Amino acid sequence: MKDVFLAVDAGNTKTWAGLTSADGDLIALARGGVGDIYAPAGPEAARSVVLSLVDEVLASADLRKSDVKHAAFRLAGVDWPVDEQFWSATLEPRFGSLSIKNDGFALIRCGRLDGQGISVVLGTGAALAGRGPDKEWALSWWLQHPLGAAGLVTEALRAVYLAELGMGEATKLSAVLPPLLGASTPDEMLELTTARGNQFNFAAQAAHAPAVLALIDDDPVVAGLVDTQAERLAQYIGSLARTCGLGGPGRPGGLVRPVTVVVGGGLVPEPDAPMFVALRRTCDPREIELRHAQAPALVGALLDAIAEGGATPTETVRARLTQKLS
Repeated sequence: MKDVFLAVDAGNTKTWAGLTSADGDLIALARGGVGDIYAPAGPEAARSVVLSLVDEVLASADLRKSDVKHAAFRLAGVDWPVDEQFWSATLEPRFGSLSIKNDGFALIRCGRLDGQGISVVLGTGAALAGRGPDKEWALSWWLQHPLGAAGLVTEALRAVYLAELGMGEATKLSAVLPPLLGASTPDEMLELTTARGNQFNFAAQAAHAPAVLALIDDDPVVAGLVDTQAERLAQYIGSLARTCGLGGPGRPGGLVRPVTVVVGGGLVPEPDAPMFVALRRTCDPREIELRHAQAPALVGALLDAIAEGGATPTETVRARLTQKLS
């Protein structure tokens, strides 16, 4: 029997689990709900999602956990040592060989097969991680500006309220957002989204990002929000590059080559997505080689499982998995 590798990519909107062989044969695939231990449903719900998906892909392939050569878990909410310990206690008794990392790492091998570079995953929120000769590091969600789809909507709401207060520029968002949220005025919208018991969580915020982006060509405020997020992302990319020893803006000694940065996620589904276009416009190509991810993050996680399990992922393997999962 061929060696089998397992990967799980768990996020705030959905969680994927997949099984592959070292040559990129996708053996099984399963999708479920939120796998972030910081999500409103709590850590036990996230654990249940992850374990049920693992059981599902193994059962569909008629395999046992002991048949897995190596498992790579890329999980939203692995922010602190105690978070990794939570998952270690859950997963280590089940798998002989595994790694547990923040989901920001999942996309890196979609950029460079050697696993070095930076990933920027812009989904409900943002997951940013880098791996280089000095260290690997996931940028803590807790210190980030509001980023990703939910962050964009958060700043859009703020723009509406600042306009109402006379502290910000008038924006078409003031007319567009309240009806989407079941309100008739910005004041009603504020109450609906902040009153006790409201259901306006990160996923609910993120769902309105397309409506915000639809105004980008007609509203300077929206264009400014997108540019501001791109500028902040570029600064975080520079920090990750320097910390991980990848070079990047401000690193002493100059650059041997630009830092590879792969960008993916629901907020940037295509290379012409407004946020990716803004990021490309912001980043200096002499310092940053910006790539749009042509594959979902699970592909990178599966490549991690293959590489960490002792095999060598190739361009052919990546292409096969990308074709089957895209």
